[in-house]
Formats: sequence, C-alpha cells, structure tokens
Amino acid sequence: MKFIVFAALFAASAIAIPAENTKAASASTNDKSSALKYLLQNLPAGHQAEEDGPAPPGCYWDGTAPFCAGFCPTGYSQQGRGSCGDGACCWTGYKYLCCYA
Repeated sequence: MKFIVFAALFAASAIAIPAENTKAASASTNDKSSALKYLLQNLPAGHQAEEDGPAPPGCYWDGTAPFCAGFCPTGYSQQGRGSCGDGACCWTGYKYLCCYA
C-alpha cells in the first residue's frame, strides 16, 4: 500500500503543469546572465585602480583581493580600512591596516 501511495505522489509530481510565470523566471535569468557578463568584462581583480596608501612602519595591509576578508591578529590593532590597501582592489569585504600595538 505504501508503495502505491509513493508511486502516485511521484507520478503526480513528475507530470506537474509548469507555473504560469515561466516568462518572468526566464527574464530574471537573462538579467543575471547580463550581470555576470558585465562583471567578467570589467574584472577589477589584479588591476591597481587606486591605493589607500602604503603601510607605515610597523603596519601592514591584511586582506587579499578580490574577495577580501581582512582582520588584525592578536597583538595588532586596526588603524584603517580600505578597499584597495596598497595593491589590488577588493570586490567584496575590506583590507585592514593593522599596526603593532
């Protein structure tokens, strides 16, 4: 009996009628595709578009482009934050200027 119920549920889901808003979903997919193409054509990673400045003595920029997740380890304090630090710029997150405390 359980098998028959399971088979009926499976068959019902396999032949389900598609939603009426399939055009909206495909338009959304096209928008996402366009956004991806734009990002791939305008890659900032590896390009030194701007700098926040070199790190002063006893300090360093922490975070690696393009997906920066900078943080200052124990013994260092955060003295600044920027998207580029002293090198390639971040797509996400920030680079942190860490100075010895």
